[in-house]
Amino acid sequence: MADNQATELNFNGETYLISDLTPRAVDGFNTLIRAQQKLNDLATEVKIVQGGQTQINAELQQIIEEDKIKPQVKVEKEQVKEDS
Repeated sequence: MADNQATELNFNGETYLISDLTPRAVDGFNTLIRAQQKLNDLATEVKIVQGGQTQINAELQQIIEEDKIKPQVKVEKEQVKEDS
């Protein structure tokens, strides 16, 4: 069975050997990977919540129509001009 472990990585357009990385650099890359995974998870959560919000909005619009709730008519006050 072939060894599928990566031996190098690309970062900011440069290729680095994993064996050359210091423990501090390894920790930094691991943190970067975890941050990207977290960002991807949050993006998914946002999509889910936005989908739910869209559905609730549609349901609320249907309720308003079915219950025949009428919007208030806005009455604009006429401005009175004062003579100087």
